[in-house]
Amino acid sequence: LKQYREAELKHGRLAMLAAAGWPMSELLQPMISQFLKQPDLLTRGGEAPSILNGGLDQIPPFFFLAIIVFSGTVESVALKTRAIEVDYVPGDLGFDPLSLYTGKSEATKRDLQLKELNNGRLAMLAITFYAVSEFINKAAVVNATPFLFKSIL
Repeated sequence: LKQYREAELKHGRLAMLAAAGWPMSELLQPMISQFLKQPDLLTRGGEAPSILNGGLDQIPPFFFLAIIVFSGTVESVALKTRAIEVDYVPGDLGFDPLSLYTGKSEATKRDLQLKELNNGRLAMLAITFYAVSEFINKAAVVNATPFLFKSIL
């Protein structure tokens, strides 16, 4: 079961990054590309590139290669850690630069683990909603739900 827990944590962490990054890319990418004098990588409708929206052909192949190398490096660290440690905790790669987890009581650690797991599950649903919403509505998530994303800007 530890392998399933680790897989769910990894997918949840990626989904949490994507749930924040998807709308941020739609909001900030046009301004950043104009500032850097680079082409706008959003689709014609202003959506983030995805399999359903298209636009992935505009992303440089080096980006995908870098993602594969980074993911492979993180996976190899996790495999080595899991092989060495007997009492390995799924998802614990020993990376805690803000010391949010180290030195806490077992009850607090368990609470933080459950919060991360639940937030990861919610983020996986959010990413699915983003992709399906943009495919069906043919509009960027930030434009389809401005009350969520444009109220603070």
